[in-house]
Amino acid sequence: MEIEVKFKVDNLGDLENRLKELGAVFKGTEIEEDIYYQHPCRDFRLTDEALRLRRTPKAYELTYKGPRAPGKLKAREEIVVEVKDFVKADILLRKLGFRKIAVVKKTRRKYILGNREICLDEVEGLGEFIEVELLVEKSLSEAEKELLDFAKKLGISGEPITKSYLELLLERRT
Repeated sequence: MEIEVKFKVDNLGDLENRLKELGAVFKGTEIEEDIYYQHPCRDFRLTDEALRLRRTPKAYELTYKGPRAPGKLKAREEIVVEVKDFVKADILLRKLGFRKIAVVKKTRRKYILGNREICLDEVEGLGEFIEVELLVEKSLSEAEKELLDFAKKLGISGEPITKSYLELLLERRT
């Protein structure tokens, strides 16, 4: 189960400085390109599922994301499979009837602090965001408290965003 919280932010530089002050370990910067697909027989928007093919400089992954659990966090089943050939994986999905619906491109700077992975994202067409994911299994209520407390510690206020980058991008198009 993936459990994370996401916020839209105004200045990633300030957040990055705060993370360093707290002792977060920088793990690197990657450019990610995510292709999202629509199932040929069911509408993923209605079932709250997603199928994504991700390309980074280091790896290719095919990811299924199940429906979200209710609440302030993004909590959902996630199944990730490593892919050796990005182009062939895309062709395979299209041959099976999956239709490409959007591409999300972002620059992601990753940090680790304790049991959290922190991603500072610059998303093309959407702006700057922070995502914090717990790297350990906890109950949803424990995870929500820990992640929201951590956001306050970073000086982040406001309500978390539960929509995916895909949903935000599709909303902007309409």
